Amino acid sequence: LEEEDANDLTELLDDGLGANDDDESGNQSDEGDESDPETARPDDSTDTSNPRPRSRPLPPWLKSQFDVKVKASAQRDTDGLPALYREHRFWFSVEDPYFSLRSSIESLTPQNLYQAQFFLWDPAALLSSSDRIKCPRCNFSGLMRDGSLARPRRCIDLDHTFWTIGYRYRCPTCTNPRSKKTTVTLCSWDSRVIRNLPRALAACFPAMLTSRSGISESVFMFMRSCFQSGMGAKQFSDALRVRHLENYDKLHLQYLSKLARGKGIYEFRGKRFPRFLAFEDTSTDGYHGFTPSSQWLRDLFDKFIDDHRLDFDQAIALLTARICAIYHSFKLAKHIAKVNGEQVFIALLTITNEKGEIRVCNLVATKSHSQFELSLDRMRESLERYGHDQPEIFYTDNMADKDFLERCFPSLRESVISVEKYAHLPPLDLP
Repeated sequence: LEEEDANDLTELLDDGLGANDDDESGNQSDEGDESDPETARPDDSTDTSNPRPRSRPLPPWLKSQFDVKVKASAQRDTDGLPALYREHRFWFSVEDPYFSLRSSIESLTPQNLYQAQFFLWDPAALLSSSDRIKCPRCNFSGLMRDGSLARPRRCIDLDHTFWTIGYRYRCPTCTNPRSKKTTVTLCSWDSRVIRNLPRALAACFPAMLTSRSGISESVFMFMRSCFQSGMGAKQFSDALRVRHLENYDKLHLQYLSKLARGKGIYEFRGKRFPRFLAFEDTSTDGYHGFTPSSQWLRDLFDKFIDDHRLDFDQAIALLTARICAIYHSFKLAKHIAKVNGEQVFIALLTITNEKGEIRVCNLVATKSHSQFELSLDRMRESLERYGHDQPEIFYTDNMADKDFLERCFPSLRESVISVEKYAHLPPLDLP
């Protein structure tokens, strides 16, 4: 829009200012269900005398779209499949904003353009009666569907937010320790439920969840690549926010363009239209936009690394080490928390192989050989266990490592004739 046209549009827009809400907590659609140990926060407590604060209600425009999807999913065929699954789809179709503008000329509001994307997750409907989901607690009974969850789970994608519609599953034999009744329920997106699914079906779930929110798996994998290429969590968080704001601004521009085309007739009829509110506005008419902070992304990445630590260790143990380089880096240790003002670690010891792959990575308190001797012994054992050749060459910037490395790897002495010290000088003959 030209600046002059944009200024003229202010006459058609109401002075609608959304109410601000300082509470930025996410959505919690699984209140009352058993807590997922992989997404529960340390401060999540089962003590009913001090319950967690409840989430704010969904905005009306989102609640209405959610209710329509849940109602449609409740219509099942004889096999228990909703219409969406009969069409071989997990995602509900989304109306393009352009058609939303065309179909709502007389009652045009910004909310007409807020078309949320929904993902339906009811894996129990896709399994046969002989292949029901096992209860993660008793590992015996098959879980039974016990209705849909009252709230969808918000998940962050590259430039928008999508919402997962889940179901509550109940174990027919597990009893609640308080009520002594069979009221133990889990969400369909609980990590323990997903682990008990066939691998092909579990791979269809598109998000990684936290205690109240989530992020799409494709964005998380892209974030891993960015981190590997040197991009920090703060920079990635900022880039993600820019993409979300650009997508929201595009909707705003479409809205203003529609008003600009009918400006004359709207003024003649004295019709006014509501303004587009801020991206983060949490009033009933607000967009309720959200992008994760850098700390949130960092914590999610750290948890992923911790969960897959054994896999990473195994992958490193399978690497070759024919030609190695050993060195100490002092930069990383400066960013590690100190104890009583003193550094616990002074350096990061790294050993790379002939392909530039990290074979050993240890934080050390001193440069003493005793700090990493055990790691070298484990490296020698793994090379022998997986049929790799022992090291032939070691590069180091400290010649004092020579005897130590030869003791850890006897292969370094094979076919090597050591040069005697001062061999270029004639021997001294004493009378």
